[in-house]
Amino acid sequence: MELSREAQVLFSHKRFIIATILYLRGSLTMARLKEATGLTWGDLDSNLRYLSRHGLVRMEKKITRRGPRTLVSMTERGVEAYRELAAFLRSHINRDTGESAG
Repeated sequence: MELSREAQVLFSHKRFIIATILYLRGSLTMARLKEATGLTWGDLDSNLRYLSRHGLVRMEKKITRRGPRTLVSMTERGVEAYRELAAFLRSHINRDTGESAG
């Protein structure tokens, strides 16, 4: 099984962690995402910009009562890439352990 270009973009532990959290929890502010991933602001920002350039996440500036916030969410393309990579990893883990996929 060959991975799409989008799924290959997620084949980095930092980007995979970001995508997993967004996939499971939905849209989050950058502050919450930083807290959830444990990444530094620099790592988070550069990886989000990379994911955004590839169309896998969307970053929207919002004005709230507490001031401006950046809300991050996965795009439909990002969700598809995440599911593809997760299936790829699952199939390789199952193959290596002798378990059946499912």
